[in-house]
Amino acid sequence: MTNTGDFRRYSYSTDASYALKAFDLQRSSAAPAYQPGTKKDLRVRENTGRKSKSQLKHEQSLGFASALKIGIVALLSLSMLFGVLYTYAKKNELIHDISRLETQLAISQSENTRLNSELDALVSMSMIDQYAVEELGMTKMKSNQIRYIDVSQYKEKRQAAAQRVLQEEQAASRAVKK
Repeated sequence: MTNTGDFRRYSYSTDASYALKAFDLQRSSAAPAYQPGTKKDLRVRENTGRKSKSQLKHEQSLGFASALKIGIVALLSLSMLFGVLYTYAKKNELIHDISRLETQLAISQSENTRLNSELDALVSMSMIDQYAVEELGMTKMKSNQIRYIDVSQYKEKRQAAAQRVLQEEQAASRAVKK
Protein backbone atom coordinates (compact mmCIF):
# COMPACT_ATOMS: atom_id res chain seq x y z
CA MET A 1 0.00 0.00 0.00
CA THR A 2 1.23 3.47 -0.82
CA ASN A 3 1.50 6.36 1.45
CA THR A 4 -0.89 9.09 0.38
CA GLY A 5 1.32 11.80 1.93
CA ASP A 6 4.24 10.99 -0.39
CA PHE A 7 3.38 13.33 -3.28
CA ARG A 8 6.88 13.45 -4.73
CA ARG A 9 6.71 9.94 -6.06
CA TYR A 10 3.65 10.56 -8.19
CA SER A 11 3.39 14.25 -8.97
CA TYR A 12 7.04 15.18 -9.58
CA SER A 13 8.54 12.02 -10.99
CA THR A 14 8.38 13.23 -14.60
CA ASP A 15 9.63 16.73 -13.84
CA ALA A 16 12.82 17.62 -15.78
CA SER A 17 14.46 19.30 -12.80
CA TYR A 18 14.51 16.01 -10.89
CA ALA A 19 16.00 14.21 -13.89
CA LEU A 20 18.76 16.83 -14.22
CA LYS A 21 19.48 16.62 -10.51
CA ALA A 22 19.84 12.85 -10.77
CA PHE A 23 22.15 13.25 -13.80
CA ASP A 24 24.38 15.66 -11.90
CA LEU A 25 24.73 13.23 -9.01
CA GLN A 26 25.66 10.31 -11.21
CA ARG A 27 28.18 12.07 -13.45
CA SER A 28 30.91 14.39 -12.28
CA SER A 29 32.90 16.82 -14.41
CA ALA A 30 36.18 15.04 -13.65
CA ALA A 31 37.59 12.53 -16.11
CA PRO A 32 37.07 8.90 -15.14
CA ALA A 33 39.99 7.13 -13.56
CA TYR A 34 42.06 4.72 -15.65
CA GLN A 35 41.27 1.14 -14.94
CA PRO A 36 43.62 -1.45 -16.44
CA GLY A 37 42.01 -4.51 -17.82
CA THR A 38 38.92 -2.77 -19.08
CA LYS A 39 40.55 -2.20 -22.45
CA LYS A 40 40.47 -4.95 -24.98
CA ASP A 41 43.83 -6.45 -25.62
CA LEU A 42 44.61 -6.33 -29.31
CA ARG A 43 46.27 -9.40 -30.73
CA VAL A 44 47.50 -10.33 -34.15
CA ARG A 45 46.15 -13.58 -35.38
CA GLU A 46 46.78 -15.47 -38.52
CA ASN A 47 44.08 -15.72 -41.13
CA THR A 48 43.54 -19.39 -41.59
CA GLY A 49 40.74 -19.16 -44.09
CA ARG A 50 41.69 -19.13 -47.75
CA LYS A 51 39.84 -17.14 -50.35
CA SER A 52 39.10 -18.31 -53.82
CA LYS A 53 40.43 -16.58 -56.93
CA SER A 54 37.02 -15.15 -57.74
CA GLN A 55 36.76 -13.65 -54.24
CA LEU A 56 40.25 -12.17 -54.57
CA LYS A 57 39.41 -10.74 -58.02
CA HIS A 58 36.17 -9.31 -56.68
CA GLU A 59 37.98 -7.65 -53.74
CA GLN A 60 40.67 -6.42 -56.13
CA SER A 61 38.07 -4.91 -58.48
CA LEU A 62 36.30 -3.28 -55.52
CA GLY A 63 39.62 -1.83 -54.33
CA PHE A 64 40.44 -0.62 -57.84
CA ALA A 65 36.97 0.96 -58.18
CA SER A 66 37.30 2.77 -54.85
CA ALA A 67 40.83 3.95 -55.77
CA LEU A 68 39.48 5.13 -59.12
CA LYS A 69 36.65 7.01 -57.38
CA ILE A 70 39.13 8.65 -55.01
CA GLY A 71 41.34 9.60 -57.96
CA ILE A 72 38.44 11.09 -59.91
CA VAL A 73 37.27 13.08 -56.89
CA ALA A 74 40.82 14.32 -56.28
CA LEU A 75 41.19 15.24 -59.96
CA LEU A 76 37.88 17.11 -59.96
CA SER A 77 38.82 18.89 -56.74
CA LEU A 78 42.18 19.94 -58.16
CA SER A 79 40.60 21.11 -61.41
CA MET A 80 38.06 23.18 -59.48
CA LEU A 81 40.86 24.62 -57.34
CA PHE A 82 42.88 25.56 -60.42
CA GLY A 83 39.74 26.99 -62.02
CA VAL A 84 39.13 29.21 -59.01
CA LEU A 85 42.77 30.28 -58.94
CA TYR A 86 42.66 31.03 -62.67
CA THR A 87 39.54 33.20 -62.27
CA TYR A 88 41.18 35.09 -59.38
CA ALA A 89 44.30 35.66 -61.48
CA LYS A 90 42.21 36.82 -64.45
CA LYS A 91 40.18 39.12 -62.20
CA ASN A 92 43.35 40.66 -60.75
CA GLU A 93 44.76 41.14 -64.25
CA LEU A 94 41.58 42.86 -65.42
CA ILE A 95 41.49 45.07 -62.33
CA HIS A 96 45.10 46.05 -63.03
CA ASP A 97 44.23 46.85 -66.67
CA ILE A 98 41.22 48.92 -65.59
CA SER A 99 43.29 50.94 -63.13
CA ARG A 100 45.98 51.48 -65.79
CA LEU A 101 43.35 52.68 -68.29
CA GLU A 102 41.73 54.93 -65.68
CA THR A 103 45.15 56.47 -64.99
CA GLN A 104 45.68 57.04 -68.71
CA LEU A 105 42.21 58.59 -68.96
CA ALA A 106 42.95 60.97 -66.09
CA ILE A 107 46.28 61.96 -67.70
CA SER A 108 44.56 62.50 -71.08
CA GLN A 109 41.82 64.61 -69.49
CA SER A 110 44.35 66.81 -67.72
CA GLU A 111 46.32 67.17 -70.99
CA ASN A 112 43.09 68.11 -72.78
CA THR A 113 42.33 70.74 -70.16
CA ARG A 114 45.85 72.16 -70.47
CA LEU A 115 45.64 72.31 -74.28
CA ASN A 116 42.20 73.94 -74.18
CA SER A 117 43.40 76.64 -71.81
CA GLU A 118 46.46 77.20 -74.03
CA LEU A 119 44.17 77.46 -77.07
CA ASP A 120 41.92 79.95 -75.28
CA ALA A 121 44.96 82.03 -74.43
CA LEU A 122 46.15 81.99 -78.06
CA VAL A 123 42.73 82.80 -79.55
CA SER A 124 41.90 85.72 -77.26
CA MET A 125 41.28 89.09 -78.93
CA SER A 126 44.29 90.70 -77.30
CA MET A 127 46.57 87.96 -78.65
CA ILE A 128 45.08 88.32 -82.14
CA ASP A 129 45.57 92.11 -82.03
CA GLN A 130 49.13 91.70 -80.80
CA TYR A 131 49.95 89.14 -83.54
CA ALA A 132 48.41 91.35 -86.26
CA VAL A 133 50.35 94.40 -85.15
CA GLU A 134 53.71 92.79 -84.33
CA GLU A 135 53.98 89.92 -86.82
CA LEU A 136 51.92 91.07 -89.79
CA GLY A 137 52.61 94.82 -89.50
CA MET A 138 48.95 95.77 -89.54
CA THR A 139 47.52 98.88 -87.91
CA LYS A 140 44.17 99.45 -86.30
CA MET A 141 41.53 101.13 -88.42
CA LYS A 142 40.75 104.78 -87.77
CA SER A 143 37.28 106.29 -87.93
CA ASN A 144 38.05 108.41 -91.00
CA GLN A 145 38.92 105.24 -92.96
CA ILE A 146 35.42 103.79 -92.65
CA ARG A 147 33.02 104.20 -95.64
CA TYR A 148 29.36 103.27 -95.57
CA ILE A 149 27.63 102.02 -98.73
CA ASP A 150 23.89 102.16 -99.36
CA VAL A 151 22.90 98.78 -100.74
CA SER A 152 19.28 99.58 -101.43
CA GLN A 153 20.12 101.30 -104.75
CA TYR A 154 22.27 98.33 -105.73
CA LYS A 155 19.42 95.94 -104.96
CA GLU A 156 16.94 97.94 -107.06
CA LYS A 157 19.29 98.03 -110.08
CA ARG A 158 19.90 94.31 -109.78
CA GLN A 159 16.19 93.48 -109.61
CA ALA A 160 15.44 95.64 -112.63
CA ALA A 161 18.17 93.94 -114.67
CA ALA A 162 16.86 90.50 -113.67
CA GLN A 163 13.34 91.44 -114.77
CA ARG A 164 14.61 92.68 -118.15
CA VAL A 165 16.49 89.43 -118.77
CA LEU A 166 13.39 87.44 -117.86
CA GLN A 167 11.18 89.46 -120.22
CA GLU A 168 13.68 89.03 -123.08
CA GLU A 169 13.74 85.24 -122.56
CA GLN A 170 9.95 85.07 -122.58
CA ALA A 171 9.79 87.13 -125.81
CA ALA A 172 12.38 84.88 -127.47
CA SER A 173 10.44 81.75 -126.54
CA ARG A 174 7.21 83.24 -127.99
CA ALA A 175 8.95 84.06 -131.26
CA VAL A 176 10.24 80.49 -131.60
CA LYS A 177 6.76 79.03 -131.02
CA LYS A 178 5.22 81.11 -133.83
